[in-house]
Amino acid sequence: MQPTGQPTRQPTFAASLASEQHEVFDAVRAFAQREGVNAYLVGGAVRDWLMGLPIGDLDFVVEADAIAFTQALQRHYSGALQAYDKFRTATWLSHGLHNDIATARSETYAHPAVLPSVTPAGITQDLLRRDFTINAIALRLYDETLLDPLGGQADLHNRLLRALHARSFIDDPTRMLRAARYAARFGFTLDAQTRQWLEAGLPYVKDLSGERVKYDIELILDIPRPEDALSLLNEWGMFQSIGIVVPAREQLQQRYARAREQIQSGAWDMASLRLPAQQIIRAIGWGALIYNLGQMSASRWVDLIPFPAEVRDALVSRGVLSTLSPALFGGRPSAHSALLGVFSGLALLIGWLFDADDRKRRAMYDEWHTWRAVQPVTSGDDLRNRGLPPGPRYRQLLARLRDAWLDGEVHSPDEEHALLDRLLQQEQ
Repeated sequence: MQPTGQPTRQPTFAASLASEQHEVFDAVRAFAQREGVNAYLVGGAVRDWLMGLPIGDLDFVVEADAIAFTQALQRHYSGALQAYDKFRTATWLSHGLHNDIATARSETYAHPAVLPSVTPAGITQDLLRRDFTINAIALRLYDETLLDPLGGQADLHNRLLRALHARSFIDDPTRMLRAARYAARFGFTLDAQTRQWLEAGLPYVKDLSGERVKYDIELILDIPRPEDALSLLNEWGMFQSIGIVVPAREQLQQRYARAREQIQSGAWDMASLRLPAQQIIRAIGWGALIYNLGQMSASRWVDLIPFPAEVRDALVSRGVLSTLSPALFGGRPSAHSALLGVFSGLALLIGWLFDADDRKRRAMYDEWHTWRAVQPVTSGDDLRNRGLPPGPRYRQLLARLRDAWLDGEVHSPDEEHALLDRLLQQEQ
């Protein structure tokens, strides 16, 4: 569904919720009224409702200690709870949903690009600490009144992303990543002042932890067209500020379009990778950013981002994979399999999606889906029973028999046995 960009209050917020969300909303609202606590819904849920979009996660703010409030809420309604003492926030797991409940707070930053120190405050101060005006709108629960001290609804109408103050991207450079994601997702543009403030924050991107960069880039990789957001970041100079080269807009568009097409077609057996689906999708997204851009760029990413081991290994090995000459893939399947057998399925998938050479891509596909499963029917025990003493020759003979299957030299166990007889006779 495409965003309308037009704030609306019809239907009411509560009427726009799915049944499980509605039960959570009603529970928090009723409990806050019972306890005499001012409670609000904030952030993306309010923004998306005003834009006529489906409402996702529910994020609540209370003018009270959120952990104590959520503990009491859990005791009353059951569910599970996770508390985060540093920021006095909690997550209430109920009705199959993860519902964040935060203490209304103000923030101060001791240094650029570090996590803030927080102090309990009122809802207005809480809204003033946020990233963009479109996310600084609150819905008061008890009467569904909107609080919009910074004109976020007007910016939604005008399709503008407007930061709140001059130090916004200096205090937290990850806001650049969020700006690109919102711009790509909603078709918004940065207002001129916000663009200047963003440029002032570029020198501080290098001070971000890899975990924070990873978190926000992977949120970008989850949207329908990540290439639009990534291209914006490149145009704004964010990648250059950390010394990383990424593909130009046209190449990114081509790569992500191909990835979407092939994933939707089901051509690659994703289940055979035995990895979580989201991890595979995000690995493909990283691969589109990194494939065939040189070892220096890949090394910078791998040094910065704490990838899961399977993804890290695939991204590292894709460097060798991308530099294999297409001329090597004009011969027999056995020769191709010998080149590709050392690569993981995830590395081969990334290469299959993004390599420019059709012969290489076909070989990568065949290696994972066909060749890797090919094994001779002869075993080491069979060779021992034939009187061949154990040693390196076992491996050589079994490899030769496997190659014969790959190259169509044998087609049945009988033909394999006949070939083995000839090989053993040649050694006598």
